[in-house]
Amino acid sequence: MTYRLSKNIGGQLLGIAALIALSGISAAYGADLVRAEIPFAFQVAGKTLPPGEYEFQIDRSKDMVEVLGANKGPGALENIITTLAVPAHSNSEDAHIVFDRVGNTYILSEIWRPNAEGVLVHAANGPHEHHVIHVKL
Repeated sequence: MTYRLSKNIGGQLLGIAALIALSGISAAYGADLVRAEIPFAFQVAGKTLPPGEYEFQIDRSKDMVEVLGANKGPGALENIITTLAVPAHSNSEDAHIVFDRVGNTYILSEIWRPNAEGVLVHAANGPHEHHVIHVKL
């Protein structure tokens, strides 16, 4: 028996290969990064991280936030609970990190990039205060 491949199959295989390559590219570009100096210890994903400089990397394609310390120090991964709508007052320089303060404990709550939706990673139950760290990009 002899089988002949249709001319169309080569084109389909090329199309599939292109889609696979593009999916890898979109994952790489699906992350947003905010760097901030945090002057207090804070909790994220059940870990307490010391004061210092951190990178908050939002990966919307995986619904995760990765928190990395300067020089690849202590870090943590946290699930995104939900996306938050861009506030009306947002502008090209409005980036900030929000912490829920319960007593003397600070818990990472929200991360905002300029002119972009924010992400919520923790919502405190009960009385708490918001503490905002403004970031210049």
